[in-house]
Amino acid sequence: MSDYTHDVVAIGGGPGGYSLALECARRHLKTALVEERKMLGGTCLNIGCIPSKTLLESSEFYARIIQEAKDHGLNIEGISLNLKTMMERKAAVVKKLSDGISTLMKKRGVEVFHGRATVKSPGKISIQSENGIDEISSPRVVLATGSVPTPLTQLPFDGKRIVDSTGALAFEEVPKRLAVIGAGAVGLELGSIWCRLGTEVTIIEAMRQIVPGADSQAAKVLHRALTEQGLNIATSSIVGDAEASSKKITLRVQNQSEKSELASSEELIEVDKVLVAVGRRNVINSALSPNVAPALSSDGRFIKVDANFETSVAGLYAIGDLIGNPMLAHKAEEQALALAAIFAGEPRPPWPGPIPAVVYTMPELAWVGESEESLKTSSTPYVKGSFPFAANARSLAANVQQGFVKLFSSPNDEKLLGAVIVGPHASELIAEIVSVMAFGGSAEDIALTIHAHPTLTETVREAALSLLARPLHRT
Repeated sequence: MSDYTHDVVAIGGGPGGYSLALECARRHLKTALVEERKMLGGTCLNIGCIPSKTLLESSEFYARIIQEAKDHGLNIEGISLNLKTMMERKAAVVKKLSDGISTLMKKRGVEVFHGRATVKSPGKISIQSENGIDEISSPRVVLATGSVPTPLTQLPFDGKRIVDSTGALAFEEVPKRLAVIGAGAVGLELGSIWCRLGTEVTIIEAMRQIVPGADSQAAKVLHRALTEQGLNIATSSIVGDAEASSKKITLRVQNQSEKSELASSEELIEVDKVLVAVGRRNVINSALSPNVAPALSSDGRFIKVDANFETSVAGLYAIGDLIGNPMLAHKAEEQALALAAIFAGEPRPPWPGPIPAVVYTMPELAWVGESEESLKTSSTPYVKGSFPFAANARSLAANVQQGFVKLFSSPNDEKLLGAVIVGPHASELIAEIVSVMAFGGSAEDIALTIHAHPTLTETVREAALSLLARPLHRT
């Protein structure tokens, strides 16, 4: 070990890399973290999860005041939007969290390098920064470089009018007309933000439903809710080409008929800005020299790793977006915690269970494990139970009645197989179900747990009771 400058080097300052660095340092391993940005936190904190959720909170607050104040007996006049202040608040939230991570690094003794890292050879890293070049080494080098938005050939990003998620989080004024290509989490969340603030938003999705892969019933509920909020949503639609002039961008959109694959129509959509949100691609080679080439998956999209996250190059490890779907911050963080334990020679904790996914719209959509469609496709026997938010006291008190909780379990051993929630605070409610699934629990475990009244969490218990054929507040 004396030949190395560090015990562990993590490349990438996002949730995977910084969590790994903090955990390794806590275990008294000499650790370095390399991040190209000047602020830690990666895409998630700086230009993704956190700024988008901050703007979602602000825009929802604004929209609900306008739409629901009178329902609550509040007469509010003269409300107006100050976008500059809203953006400043977003920046302040990001800075506070990033500064907090930097403080933790100092307290735990992690050596942080801000610059572009390149793995020159196994265990040898060169870091290019504005101050020059640093050379460090370690027997354990971990790639946690994340992913970037996927572009479209016919709509290359220009950073101003045709933007990725980063650009859509930094508009200096509210666009009059915005086209969003892609109705996944990013497209729906950012589309919702600008729609609430006054933009005419058109969302274009190639698949037959929004949030492809999510529960179809939940997707329909969310589609209807977003349409009622003012978003124009076109599914089964593909952008063919685009023409930009000084005043507008014209998109040629091919709309496939829901009833027949042979029937289709074409329309021209004129907008001021376009957000391309068709997915993300990882950045496998961003920190590797040509002579360091770990084996890739058969489709070339991900780095292959073994059970200990080690690549085909000895001493080179990878986590997060680099090694497979889903590309989620909490998955990368969990892998970082497991890898830190491995490096410290501790017994590796068992994988904690399924990974939840969330769309932070209004209402929110969250799911975990199997969906009803996946269970049907695999011919897996299942029992389901559901409960609507419209029958929940706390939901009615909050004037939020859309959506439901739906649970699936095995008829054989009664273990929970999956769940979907579309409704208020679904992102928080899903955690109870994930916890029960993580220890192999059943709907009975949820049903036997006392939930405070009145709370939204009671919808989860009521769904469990429904699955067990003993509903309490439903016939």
